Amino acid sequence: MKNRGSFAAVVERDTGLRTAWAGVLQDCGLPKVLRRARPAELRDTLTEGAPLSALIVGLSARHIPDEAMLTLIATARRHASEAVILAIDHANRSQGAIAAFAAGADDALRADHDPGELRARLSLRLQGAVRKNRKAARLVQLGLTPVEERIFRYMSRHTGEIVDRAALAQVLGEADWAYGDRRIDVHIARIRQKLESRSDGGFRVRSARGRGYILDDNDD
Repeated sequence: MKNRGSFAAVVERDTGLRTAWAGVLQDCGLPKVLRRARPAELRDTLTEGAPLSALIVGLSARHIPDEAMLTLIATARRHASEAVILAIDHANRSQGAIAAFAAGADDALRADHDPGELRARLSLRLQGAVRKNRKAARLVQLGLTPVEERIFRYMSRHTGEIVDRAALAQVLGEADWAYGDRRIDVHIARIRQKLESRSDGGFRVRSARGRGYILDDNDD
């Protein structure tokens, strides 16, 4: 999935629940939420490296086991290893949770709770997961373009290390970087400006003269 920013998704057959769960994700700071009724509607979106932040999946009480939804969970886990994946089992069976965990879900909840309690528990779990994975969550809030996000993701995997311009050119799939080429510097300048204005000092990009750039995570 090229040139697309971070997103979350809800896949649930019931329209009302789909809307409610999308609201939970948005309340947790994930403004871009895709709403889909069937797994097939999300299939083309979940490609290798898809910038999926979170996924909520509703397991059907009529189709036991819900192979279509379980396959979706497995696909999301394979292509977006850092995503937070929650399954909600409408059949309210312990086997539903077991199947969801086996497919790759981070958590599985029964659907027979009071709607307010279910909403609160989902919100709490998502917020906790976001705190544990601050780098991924902040991508949603930094307003980076797809190209800038790819650079930032790479640098965040090498926090505190010098990342040279040639490596960043390869990340973008562009021609080899040569001395005097300013295209990487332009991207870094824009990323630095957004970090300074929107990350509350959490991240900072430093220059290593003649060598490249260093991303500091001041929250670590």
